[in-house]
Amino acid sequence: MKKQSKAFVFYTGIVVFAIGLMLSFVFAESEGIKGSLPSVLTGCGAGIIGAGLASVLLKKKLKNNPDKAKEYEIAEKDERNIRLREKAGYATWYTTLFMLAFVSLIFVILDYYLLSLVAIGALFVHIISLFVFICIYDKKL
Repeated sequence: MKKQSKAFVFYTGIVVFAIGLMLSFVFAESEGIKGSLPSVLTGCGAGIIGAGLASVLLKKKLKNNPDKAKEYEIAEKDERNIRLREKAGYATWYTTLFMLAFVSLIFVILDYYLLSLVAIGALFVHIISLFVFICIYDKKL
């Protein structure tokens, strides 16, 4: 599978940020989703720009220093580092699972039924995704 260019993420962030800014002028006095969507897009675009810029700068730094590039590539493909990322992802999955369950319970206690249904739905998607990915990786490996 071909890796995408790191600059693509940066340019995507600029586009999302610009759309958010343009919508903030179009829906300047709006309420509801029309009022909050420009802020969400602007914030997401700024975050994507930051991540893309970091990737572009790393790529440029590694391009100028072949020794660092080789060291970075070895660290990326090192079995120990891969295993560490897998274990961290697994632990993060369980942390998120328990946080979603806790938030769902809090929303039910506070009588926020719509929010509790959304949180419980996210909890079910979270759990079902585990089984889907187990099936996918079982076939691949």
